[in-house]
Amino acid sequence: MSKPTKEDAALLLQFMAVMAANEENQKASNWIFTDLHEKNYDDFKTKYPMGSEGYKNFMTNARNGELIGVLVNKELLSEDLIFDLYGSMVWEKVEPIVYGMRKEINMPRLFENYEVCAKKYQSWAEKNPPKV
Repeated sequence: MSKPTKEDAALLLQFMAVMAANEENQKASNWIFTDLHEKNYDDFKTKYPMGSEGYKNFMTNARNGELIGVLVNKELLSEDLIFDLYGSMVWEKVEPIVYGMRKEINMPRLFENYEVCAKKYQSWAEKNPPKV
């Protein structure tokens, strides 16, 4: 893992500015922490069918996680910065839903970069204990 650069920081700040400026992203981010309680895809589908506000919020979060995952996995953005800021990016909460979506629509690579990046977090966390 290379040391974060000023370019990494600039890219991360650009990403954060875009997310903060977009009301849909802000709402989706809040929703994932406050309203997503379903532990499996069937329950999620029942409560949040395609086209519903919850479904849109989920997909917005998953697409953002995928974008971050692509940048980190392609070494275009420092995983150290991402993990220090976001932790595992709530993958544990969305994992069973993503797995169900993959199976239902036969897209085994759906949000794979999000998953790969989030799973790297455990190794990072072991090497970077809490600061306080």
